[in-house]
Amino acid sequence: MFTLFKNYISHSTVIGFFFFLISGLYFITSSSLLLDNIYWFFVPIVLAPFYEWYVHKYQLHAELTKKDGWYRRYQILLHHGHHRDPDNIKLQFAPWRYLIYIYGQTYLLYSLVMWSFSAAVVPITGHLLYHLWYEWMHLAHHSKTYKPMTAIGKRLKDSHMSHHFHNENYNWGITNMTGDYIFGTLKNNRSIEKSRTAKSIAGYTD
Repeated sequence: MFTLFKNYISHSTVIGFFFFLISGLYFITSSSLLLDNIYWFFVPIVLAPFYEWYVHKYQLHAELTKKDGWYRRYQILLHHGHHRDPDNIKLQFAPWRYLIYIYGQTYLLYSLVMWSFSAAVVPITGHLLYHLWYEWMHLAHHSKTYKPMTAIGKRLKDSHMSHHFHNENYNWGITNMTGDYIFGTLKNNRSIEKSRTAKSIAGYTD
């Protein structure tokens, strides 16, 4: 458990997100932004099960471009390489370039919806809190020494290991199973065939 926590808090992605989370909390609590937009703080947390299901299935598992170059290397670093080598801890965290790209888009979207750059910091801070939980859960799933303390935690870890080592086309959830349950992709190994491409997703064979 100590090693797992040490690996978590020492990673640059987690350190950076903690910094931005604290900054965001300070910004929205030192004014009336949080009180005036309190529901927006929880919007990304409520939507998280469906958001991570969609991103995992349609973005992270997108077909690998055949043209060699920066985008192919980016896809491999983002997720394809993680499936190729699930035990590589460097590939178990989301890379910074992806997070900057995604959070930049998300912030602009909230700014348009709320029609305020400052108010948009409220849901973005909620996103940051959720993402730190996401990174912890994903790291714990891949830790061979960590044993989940609850039945739900064990089910989550088992489903994620099934996604990596049995069939990559099911069990897309990381922090919870809501999206998989609703969309019919929550499966155990007995109900689905073993895939030959779990470690070479979307055309990645290098």
